Amino acid sequence: MFILRLLIAALIVSYLIWLFNTRIMGKNIALSKIATWVLSATFVIFVVLSGLSYLVEGS
Repeated sequence: MFILRLLIAALIVSYLIWLFNTRIMGKNIALSKIATWVLSATFVIFVVLSGLSYLVEGS
């Protein structure tokens, strides 16, 4: 369930970034490209923090 919340939050952030880039900045960037980058960054952050938690807690 935690991963699902993380995925939904990442998609909402992706949409907000895409909206800012298309409306305010005037750039023509595909939503799928932004969503891919945000989901990749979210996954990497999750893996790093999970790894640190495993090293600190030891289980």
